[in-house]
Amino acid sequence: MAARNDARNVMVLEAQAKAPLAIYRSLVRQGHRVIAAAPQRLCTGFFSRYVSERVIYPHCVSQAEACAEFLINYLSQGHVEMLLPVDQYMTALVARHQDEIRRHTKLILPPIDVFNIGNDKILTLKAASRVGVPIPDTWYPEDQSLDEIAREVRYPCLIKPAVSVGAVGITLVRSSDELKARFPEVVGEFGSRCFIQDFVPQEGGCQHKVDILMGGGGKVLMAFSYDKLRYYPPSAGSSTLNRIAHHPEMIEGAVQILRSIGWYGFCDFDFITDPRDGKAKVMEINPRFPDSIKAMYVAGLDPIKAMYRMAHGDEPEPCLSYRTGDYLRFLPGDVMWLLTSPDRFKQLGSWLN
Repeated sequence: MAARNDARNVMVLEAQAKAPLAIYRSLVRQGHRVIAAAPQRLCTGFFSRYVSERVIYPHCVSQAEACAEFLINYLSQGHVEMLLPVDQYMTALVARHQDEIRRHTKLILPPIDVFNIGNDKILTLKAASRVGVPIPDTWYPEDQSLDEIAREVRYPCLIKPAVSVGAVGITLVRSSDELKARFPEVVGEFGSRCFIQDFVPQEGGCQHKVDILMGGGGKVLMAFSYDKLRYYPPSAGSSTLNRIAHHPEMIEGAVQILRSIGWYGFCDFDFITDPRDGKAKVMEINPRFPDSIKAMYVAGLDPIKAMYRMAHGDEPEPCLSYRTGDYLRFLPGDVMWLLTSPDRFKQLGSWLN
């Protein structure tokens, strides 16, 4: 094994998440040495055979300043060639401290003011509306009173935190009284601005993911889409079964949004097809790698290899075609779907296949 200071060390954060496992394989195949980092000793990423070194850092939410100080001190040793944050909260912390981090290692992230637009669902949805990309009907209590909104919305509707991960904090309400009672509770619990959004029926519709890698000057380097066929929790959550597909209209909508805000680097989108009008609508941007990033590799794409080249000033040629039709399943989550979904008996044959 090469010595630490001689190897091309790439540090991947959030080893406890699912996404790093595919990232490790990509890095090792390119000849890199992987340093896996996480806020806990027991996590799946630490057991990967592709990992050469393991680092434990303070929790990025409950100990944010200590985490940032630890990370910067570690990187200042000068032996990490590139840093890859993975999950949303750690990516946000790295984005806030990116100027200092860039003194010690390479990093692919947009400037903090641009990152904040992608990290804030209210700013994201307003950016989509400005460029004409459809979104579910949405109301912002920062722009009008909660009483007015309660009279206008269709029920049921959703209360959503402006900054959150996955389905965390999303609250379904079924009446005006429930909306007015629950809204301040959600704001208090999640400590951020919240908004109200139309509940798009799941029956007859479908959720989708779009992943985009943007280069300099709004150049699209990779554009990828797939369908979320099952997810846990079954009402709305992380995908447990995906099918690789090609959705040009969703990809174009995502690119329009990213160009309008000046995005650079990787970005993940959630879309939903509304069965009432047949339109694909943006629900949110996730300025991070999705847990299901392995789907890109199954389809023949390698965003990590492209990002490494970008970090070294060698922007790759666009890779916009990929293989479709393959399925990607997260079995533990799909077992939970089977145990809890009201559709489990209808889809049992599909689940067993």
